[in-house]
Amino acid sequence: MARHPLRDCWAIELPVLLLLLLRPPQTPGTTCSTPTSIEHANIQVKSYNENSRERYICNSGFKRKAGTSSLTKCLRNEDTNITQWTIPTLICISSHSSSSTAVTVATIATPVTVLCGACVVLLLVCYHKKSRQTSQTPSDQVENMEDIPMTGGNNGREEDTENYHTV
Repeated sequence: MARHPLRDCWAIELPVLLLLLLRPPQTPGTTCSTPTSIEHANIQVKSYNENSRERYICNSGFKRKAGTSSLTKCLRNEDTNITQWTIPTLICISSHSSSSTAVTVATIATPVTVLCGACVVLLLVCYHKKSRQTSQTPSDQVENMEDIPMTGGNNGREEDTENYHTV
């Protein structure tokens, strides 16, 4: 009697099929791969497991820009069942250029402010002296003229005699 080929197939595949069905479900997304590279920063991952949290650290000579975050998390995407690191908003900026710029601005601004203040004071003093000199009233000037003695005996009409010569 000839054996049926399908019966032999079920005899081999049935145990394999049962092993696959009885085995615990495989979860392909329980760990994350390597985190994203961030410019001027490093990360030392302690755990690649789902829900782990890690922080990037800016390299020497750089600092975290205010308002950005160094945190990344290993999370599972429910739709794709894949775990992946979140992308942090971290931006590492040079710590040398911003502090030296601030120092340079302060170094220049202080003497300029003092110099401008001295100029304003000098201008005010000059203006005050000038206003005191021009503030004499006409009566003061007349009074000063009366103090000057008149000479010549012609009662101040010397010019009249010079201009009108008789021939």
